[in-house]
Order: sequence, then C-alpha cells, then structure tokens
Amino acid sequence: MTKVVYMYDQTSREFKGSKLVDDDNYVVQAGETEIKPTDGLYEPVTWNGIDWIGTDQAIWQAAQDAKQAELLKTHPELAPQPTVEQQQLAELIKSNAKQTELNAQLIKQVAEFTANAAHTDTTQEAK
Repeated sequence: MTKVVYMYDQTSREFKGSKLVDDDNYVVQAGETEIKPTDGLYEPVTWNGIDWIGTDQAIWQAAQDAKQAELLKTHPELAPQPTVEQQQLAELIKSNAKQTELNAQLIKQVAEFTANAAHTDTTQEAK
C-alpha cells in the first residue's frame, strides 16, 4: 500500500515536502513524519514533534508585502501596469468629476439668477 511521508529540515524543522512510499513496512526516518500538515497553514510551516505549526496569516501577508515592495524597489519595471480598460475608466472618472463640478456651478448660477429675477419682479410690482 502507498502512503505519504512528510519531510522537514532537521535543524530548522521547516516543512520540506512530501514523498510517496510503496512499502507498508516503511519506517519513517529522521526528518520525516506521517502526520499531514493541516490545510491553510502559512509559511514557514514547522514541525514541533507532535504537529505542524504555521505562521499567522497577518504576519505572513506582511512578509509577502515587504518582499514585493523590496522587489519593486530594485525592479520597478515589474510593477503592474494598468490595462487599457483601467486607463479609460480612470479618464472617464476624471471627466465625470469635472462634469459634476460644472453641473454644481450651473445649478448655483441658475439659483442666483432665479433669486435675482424674483427680486426684480417683486421690485417692479411694488412700483
């Protein structure tokens, strides 16, 4: 029968992978276990002699973000570039913001004109 053996570095105790063994009588060697790492663990995953321990997701994500930032400092050409659609959307959003500002100015002018016209009408009626 085939079984899976999980391997770890004997010094750091970090997970190093797995292998299939076909021998039912296979005895795990130093740096091996038959206990499967729990799904959802974040690297580094280490063996504590009883179970696999993973890194907290927030700590792992912070490390990934720091690695990405460092990579982009030394290789800025690798930074993601906006697609044509994203660039067009950005231009449309800018245009829409300008139009909204223009509309607000026009509404204000109409309100002032209406107020002045009403004032003029009441002034002429009083005469």
